[in-house]
Amino acid sequence: MIIAVTNLKGGVGKSTLARNIAVYFAQQGEKACIIDTDIEQRTTCDWRARREGETDLQIDVFPMSSVDGLVNDVKTHQSNGYRVIILDGVPQLEKVTTKMILLSNFLIIPITPSIDDLKSFERFLKRYEDAKMVKPEIPAFLALNRFSHNAESCEMKEALSLFERYGITSLHSVINERVAHKRSSKYGLTALEWEDPKAKAEIEELCQEIETRLIEKMEAA
Repeated sequence: MIIAVTNLKGGVGKSTLARNIAVYFAQQGEKACIIDTDIEQRTTCDWRARREGETDLQIDVFPMSSVDGLVNDVKTHQSNGYRVIILDGVPQLEKVTTKMILLSNFLIIPITPSIDDLKSFERFLKRYEDAKMVKPEIPAFLALNRFSHNAESCEMKEALSLFERYGITSLHSVINERVAHKRSSKYGLTALEWEDPKAKAEIEELCQEIETRLIEKMEAA
């Protein structure tokens, strides 16, 4: 199973969500890995290095060899027994984003409750629509991140339903703005492995919903 976590907008929590999803599936006993597509920054590779000595749970992170080599990267990791491969997306590189969409069995699009994110999402939507001309069935889900219980956030949550006409469903679970995500990342961990029970519960709920959607997709295939 290939899960792409991507959006052309930076700062929406792609890497944080990708890491949490990988840890969740690893905790369920799946052999999971992450491909870090950020060729310049390698932030998730750095996160993996910080895990050393902090936990016994193995999460392998591999750098993308190149934009054109991403397909072969995925095939290599599949042949090495990884049942769940998370593609950690990078902002601004539209070519990478299109490849990720086409490669994935399941697409997660993090978005924060701001008008800027909503507007920038139109660029991503164009990539998604172009990809669907090549591969019509691409299950895609919006994950609302850094949610705060104010009028703007609630309006944004309602607005996400507008994208259902494009075949993009909004997940019911939301991730609230919590310091646990930054603090856990400092040690190469995730909210699932941190001391904040509320942050952990939110991530568990989101990942369980993703898992349920995956099962539904496989049963429908």
